[in-house]
Amino acid sequence: MVILEKPFVSAMMVETLEKNGIPVLRNSISEQRVTNGKVLSDSEFCDEYKKTGKLYTVSENALGWIYEHIDDKHFIDSISIVKDKSEFRRICRDIYPDFFFKELNINEMQNIEVESLVFPCVIKPAVGFLSKGVFVVHNPEEYKKAVASLLVDFSKAGSDFPEFVVGKSRFLIEEYIHGEEYAVDAYYNGEGMPVILNIFHHKFMDESDTSDRLYLTKKGLFDQYEEPFTHFLTSLNNTLHLRNFPMHIEFRYDGKKAVPIEINPLRFTGFCLNELQVFISGHHPMLSYLKGIRIPKEEMWKGKEDLTYAFGVLEMPSGANGKSFDEDKFRKDFPSVIDVRRVPDRMSGVAATVFLRTETENAHKLDRIMSLDMSDYVK
Repeated sequence: MVILEKPFVSAMMVETLEKNGIPVLRNSISEQRVTNGKVLSDSEFCDEYKKTGKLYTVSENALGWIYEHIDDKHFIDSISIVKDKSEFRRICRDIYPDFFFKELNINEMQNIEVESLVFPCVIKPAVGFLSKGVFVVHNPEEYKKAVASLLVDFSKAGSDFPEFVVGKSRFLIEEYIHGEEYAVDAYYNGEGMPVILNIFHHKFMDESDTSDRLYLTKKGLFDQYEEPFTHFLTSLNNTLHLRNFPMHIEFRYDGKKAVPIEINPLRFTGFCLNELQVFISGHHPMLSYLKGIRIPKEEMWKGKEDLTYAFGVLEMPSGANGKSFDEDKFRKDFPSVIDVRRVPDRMSGVAATVFLRTETENAHKLDRIMSLDMSDYVK
């Protein structure tokens, strides 16, 4: 059971749904995109959910419909808990008792005694999407500038995304989590045990970078991090008691412990980053969750042990109204591209997403994607 929503639905997703007869909710997106699939009305979809207990979305823009129509209190409460970053931090207190965080509204953020904060720290909306309103600040001066920027940013974000996606009323200030960042696609199965499908290294230019530009994956990531990430998810579910629940988790790992940044419910990594798995193993992670398919990492990476796969999110530069992404130029500059997907919804601010593959010994060359001037790639 799947709900398709903005900002982006890939052709690969639609083809997988149609080929496997996966039920899809009837809405404006499925009516446009799904021509040979099993499309259900609101009531039919709810009845099907009661039978299967499994639901997947491509975007958290679908949460409004779910809150309104799905009659399952534990399920709805579970979504709200993991979606709300402040509540999630409170749940994790037993696992990370010394972690500093505060939940404030915008007025409280303007009036707080800045000296009481722990620097460096991260400011972010208690409910957020796509790094909107996220700031890394290192001192009181940077903090004041970040709060001023929030007032501007969220006046616009409120018109681009629903309130339940970008919550404008509450913000989280938490200590900066040191270490490398990793994005994980996983789900809790019917017995409440975690199953990890994807592990991506989310790369940044520096400590202040909060962009979603570049993600990498390779067999070595699974060898190194599958066990500690699984251990955290197992511990977390001793409190949450989730079943048949897909999610995207972001971790920071400093070499000693994995600290979660956030969990996004009912979906895997956004803008179809999760579909990088299809180019690696031939299996769609959404289908793996719905059908309960587990692919051992040895099988997934057989014959690809020396390869690194990458995914890039390329923003549309400001002032590029009427222009489009120059795919030919990008392919010329990055010959390791295996797929390009243009994003037609300009509200997302994304021009295209790109999938790449290269020998691991040459993977460092992909770092250039993080610092691209995207004005050079529009025409």
